[in-house]
Amino acid sequence: MSRKQVGLAALSLFAVVFLWVFTRVGESDRLENYVLDGPVYDEIANGRRECDGELLKEIMFGGESLFYDRMSHTFYYSLPEGDEYGYNPVVTLKNTGGGVNFSLREEGITDELVSSGRKITCMAYNEEAYEPYTLVVTTLPLMSIEAEGYMSDEDVRMEMTLFDNREKTRVSIWESEGTIARRGRTTSTYAKTGYKIELSEKFSLLGMRRDDDWVLYAGYNDQEKIRNVFSCNLWKNSCAGNNSFGIDNGVEYRYIELFINGMYEGLYALGYRIDDRQMGVSAEADNGCIYKKVNYYSEYPVTWTDEGTIPDYEISTKKLDAEQTAAKWQQLYDFYEGILWHQDDDEWLLNSIDLDNSIDMHLFLNLVQGEDNAKGPFTKNMYITARKTEEGGYRYLYTPWDLDITWGNVWVHDAPNYTVAYGLAPADSVIWTSGCLYELLSNGNREVRERYLARYRELRAGAWSEEALLEQLDCLEAQIFDSGAYVRDRGRWDGGSYVSDETRLSAFKQYVLDRLAAMDHYYDQIEDGELDFPPRFSGGEGVND
Repeated sequence: MSRKQVGLAALSLFAVVFLWVFTRVGESDRLENYVLDGPVYDEIANGRRECDGELLKEIMFGGESLFYDRMSHTFYYSLPEGDEYGYNPVVTLKNTGGGVNFSLREEGITDELVSSGRKITCMAYNEEAYEPYTLVVTTLPLMSIEAEGYMSDEDVRMEMTLFDNREKTRVSIWESEGTIARRGRTTSTYAKTGYKIELSEKFSLLGMRRDDDWVLYAGYNDQEKIRNVFSCNLWKNSCAGNNSFGIDNGVEYRYIELFINGMYEGLYALGYRIDDRQMGVSAEADNGCIYKKVNYYSEYPVTWTDEGTIPDYEISTKKLDAEQTAAKWQQLYDFYEGILWHQDDDEWLLNSIDLDNSIDMHLFLNLVQGEDNAKGPFTKNMYITARKTEEGGYRYLYTPWDLDITWGNVWVHDAPNYTVAYGLAPADSVIWTSGCLYELLSNGNREVRERYLARYRELRAGAWSEEALLEQLDCLEAQIFDSGAYVRDRGRWDGGSYVSDETRLSAFKQYVLDRLAAMDHYYDQIEDGELDFPPRFSGGEGVND
């Protein structure tokens, strides 16, 4: 054989060996190879002293560091969507010295393990000692916040890490400095509270809009943990873009599991609030203003406070100077005074609102039974945006907010967590009996009435159909329950509101279907002239403050 032939043969052999090694790299380090039978596992542990923090610094699955609950010594692994090796990832240990091994007791990752919320018993060990741990596997993204001080209503410095496990995501790890504070009014008194976080720069987290201002919704008082997320996402996907300004007038949420200062905090939803940029207004352009309605009782009649503000409202638009702020309060006052003095002037009423948006808001609050948003003439938990028109006047847009007291649930001061589950029947309507649209309908404006009823039929045939809503609920149910997060949340917050594992969203889905049937019957009666519409509100009993 010539030297050339020998060289080619050696090269070929090297290529074969290299290919074999390349394809086998990591195979011996996959999770399945760390699973031991119970007796073998126990024998290893029983023959060593138990230690804490001496052996293991970090564990990586598939190249990503696991989140860690320091209180319970539990690692959390978020399954990457669409990863064929997600259930059997390559394991990498970062230890304090050589000779450290890692083992799981009797089981690896399965769908049943994930959905049940069970933990896998595991340990790190060397020749002399072992450290016991548990491993949790979820299908949800994970967020960790390390805050510098006591969590309160005041901002404190923090560092945020988010693992985005979505398939084909461009970036899986997001990190940012920023601030965090508790948020909410009644909900801030719960054991599990919501938070607002402000990042040092704008990011598009979990595929949502690029922003630096985010909220973490806790869902403590909602037994299915579904209402606010489902309702806000439903508005965004069905009604938010239906306005003459072409504005995306809605917000959305994504479920995550949250850690704060090394402690597991449970199931949360990451979302955002509407802001000046989204609504196309700014102090510099002086082309509008966003107001937030935070309590009932203010517009009828509208009044002033000693500070020159309107009770139960906040101005959300940023960077207004003192003169602009005073002008914006006056503008809102004039709007409500105008409704009072122009109740019979259809032209003024039509020019003051975006009619499509008002119709959608009216229908939507009835669909979701938003009693915490509208109770007769009283409104709460909504944004009202004044947008300047090309003609120089202002038109008002409505955005629903804080939709946890919906779909049958009612707010009761003396109830556990201030909430009575399914206190409303599916047939109970929630009709907003104030504002420009209400006056137009009360005036018998035929065109507005026909548009109102036609829009309901359009929504019911599309975005509000049984098929569309059940498809959304099936997806959310998988996120909440199949991830095991619901079980973990209940274990973390035993004072919260929950349903049984077997019930899941079955009762909620049935309620939604029954509500749709009741809505159809209600608007059929209106079209047939069998029901007086709009109804007159008789009083304010039961309105919470």
